[in-house]
This record gives sequence, structure tokens and C-alpha cells, in this order.
Amino acid sequence: MKRRLPAALAASFAIFALVVVAHPGHSQQRQDEPLPERGAVLEIDSPERALYKIAVPNLRGSSMGAAGAEVLRGDFRLVSLFEVLDGRSFIANLEQEGLNIVPGAWSAVGAQGVVKGQIRERGGQIEVEMRLYELAHGAGATLTRTYRGSRGQLRAFMHEFANEVLRKLTGRPGAFDSRIVFARRLGPGRKDVFIADWDGHNVGRVSSGEGVNMLPSFGPGGVWFSRLTPTGMYITHSNANNRPIIDGEGLNMGPSVCGGRVYFTSTRDGNSEIYSANTDGSDVRRITRHPAIDVSPACGPGGRIAFVSTRHGSPQIFVMNGNGSGVRRVTFRGSHNQTPSWCMNGRDPLIAFTGRSGGMDIFTVNIATQEYTRLTQGQGTNKDPAFSPDCRMVAFYSSRGGVYVSNPEGLNQHLVLRGAAETLRWR
Repeated sequence: MKRRLPAALAASFAIFALVVVAHPGHSQQRQDEPLPERGAVLEIDSPERALYKIAVPNLRGSSMGAAGAEVLRGDFRLVSLFEVLDGRSFIANLEQEGLNIVPGAWSAVGAQGVVKGQIRERGGQIEVEMRLYELAHGAGATLTRTYRGSRGQLRAFMHEFANEVLRKLTGRPGAFDSRIVFARRLGPGRKDVFIADWDGHNVGRVSSGEGVNMLPSFGPGGVWFSRLTPTGMYITHSNANNRPIIDGEGLNMGPSVCGGRVYFTSTRDGNSEIYSANTDGSDVRRITRHPAIDVSPACGPGGRIAFVSTRHGSPQIFVMNGNGSGVRRVTFRGSHNQTPSWCMNGRDPLIAFTGRSGGMDIFTVNIATQEYTRLTQGQGTNKDPAFSPDCRMVAFYSSRGGVYVSNPEGLNQHLVLRGAAETLRWR
């Protein structure tokens, strides 16, 4: 029979492991430099960037046209690459133009691009025709798309078209059709896992609504998470009906599915170490072997894993290969760094993390150059960052009211989802 921890002890140990207090058996080898400071963050687009001026009038042909256009405007505003022009400035005759444009009327208000669309309703279905005009290319549309489906799919169509606009203008699509997952405390002894569109819409619960469910991530089978019960903590996913996928003595928590294997933290051998297993729970392998605390594995490009360790005294971010080889420390500033999240585009060697510098704030580090960027300061408690799939945005929880999204420099911060949120993941 497997030995189980009492619930109270398990909960206390879980909090201890997740907070990652410094291991008393390992003194700090050297005093690291403090994390960088920054000036006040302005809630405007980055002045260092040449923003593309885009006009998005309401879609034609339906009462849903204003809502559809606002989805596009929101995507363009939040990605920090566009200046969305105020509709009150438009001088074009929208009725006469229809789905076409008169370039001079749009150039006169400073537009570099214009997005137009029309919704045609047929029974319970809609057909949405979308066009992008680039003023530098004259009066012809440079991108056209037509979408067909139910009325409830309009938001998805708009996100998809915004992705295509970004692909056309930059060569890389956007991540506007992506989603975030997070945990939320709902009361004493109650925490659940939720999923939402990246812009805060369509929030839904994915855990059972019972007990303590936390530390979610995306993977095959749905959303993976840890579940604390009166008999222990195990790992499951949203389609397993609370069935343990990865179980064992002690605590098993914090799954990240990387390259077909689940990486997780476990105390099954007494100390907190990183392990991996097949997605059916078989073939459990111990990845780290160190008397310090190792927690919070996070998938990175090229099969690499980031994690938090106290092996140099204070909690710091380390990376390693998927088999545990090549361990190296990558944060050398600050005394308490945790919750790493990789930029997964394979181009930018960036990790976002939570750092303690007076309070808790969001930082990124370029692990190739050791360049640090501070995204938040003097804005309450900020933690648990996650890069968007295209690395153009960072989401994080803030005590200012919920989940915020900013660009990777911490500018253009916007609240997208109200309420508590822990351990954000974005895919």
C-alpha cells in the first residue's frame, strides 16, 4: 500500500514547495546584483515603436458589425504594433465606399491600413467577408478572407482575420486565436482551474468544482493540473474525470507536457525533485538529483526545460535538457526568482519570471546575453507571467484587479480578465 500524507501536512508542504523558500542547508555562495529598476510604466503604446496606423470601421450588413469590429480593434491595440484610429476622425463616405475604399479619404486621416468587412446572415448562419487595404498599394485589397459559420463564431472569425493581417504585414501570424489557463481560489478549501480566450472572453471551468485544483498547463487530453485530496496530491487532466494520471507517494504537482512527456515536481523520494513520465503515467524517470529544492518545470524550445532551484542558496531559474543533462543557472540578479515561462518562438532566448524586488514583479531575461527587462514596478503585486505563443505579448496576474497583458517591455498594459488568477499558461 502506498504511504499517503495527511491532508494538512500535504497542504503545508505544497505551499512550502511552491513558494520555494531558500533551503536552509545551502548558503548563498555570493551576493547577486539586485534586479533592475525602471521608471513609471505609462498606459500607452511604446513610444520607441513606429506603430502602424490602422482604421477599422464597423462591419456592414448586420447589428453584429460593431461587435465584430471591436474584436479586431482590441486585438490590434493589445498587440502593441498598431495605432487604432478613432472612428470619429474618419472622413470617408462609408456608405458610398461599401467594401471598397477611396485611398485619399483614408490617407487624409493618417491611415496606413484599413480593414473592412461585411456580414451576410442566412438563416441561422453568417457569411463574413473581410478585406485589408494597405494605402501604399493603392485602392485594391491586399488580403481578403471569407468565413462561414454560426453567429457565435464571429469572435473567432475576427481573431483569425487579425492573425492573417499580422502575417501579411510582418511575415508572422498573430496569436489572437489562443487561450490562457489559470487557477482561481473560490473559497476555503476550494480552488478550480479555468480556461479563457486570451482577451478574457469565454471563461469556463475545466476542473470538477470540488476540492483544490491548481498549477494547470496545456497538453494532450486537454488541460493538465494538480489535484490535492485528503489522501495526497496527484496529476490529472480535464478529460480524465478526476482519475489520477500520475500518482505516487508524497506530492506530485505542476505538470508541463514537453515533447510527449510530462515533467512534474514530486517528493516521492523525500526531496522535491523534477521527474518525467509518459502521458499515460508510465515510465516515471527522475530528472534532477540534488539536495536542494527543484520545482516548477516549464517547457522551452528545443526540448529544454526551465525550473526553479535553491541549489545556489536562493530560488533562481535554471535550464536543462529534457533528460536532465546540461543544467545551468540563467538568472544571476535578484534574491528570489520563480515561475519561469519561455518564449516559444525559437528565435528569442527569453524567459519571463516573477522576481522579488521589494514586492513581486515581472521580469524577462535573455539567457544568451543576460539582459534583464523589468515589466512592472510600483503597480502592486505582479506574478505568474506567460508569453503568448508568438512572444509578442506577456500575460500576468496583478493585484490591480486580474490578468493583464503587455508587450515584452511592459508597455501598453491592459486588464483583460478580472479576478484572481494563479499560474497562467498561454497556448
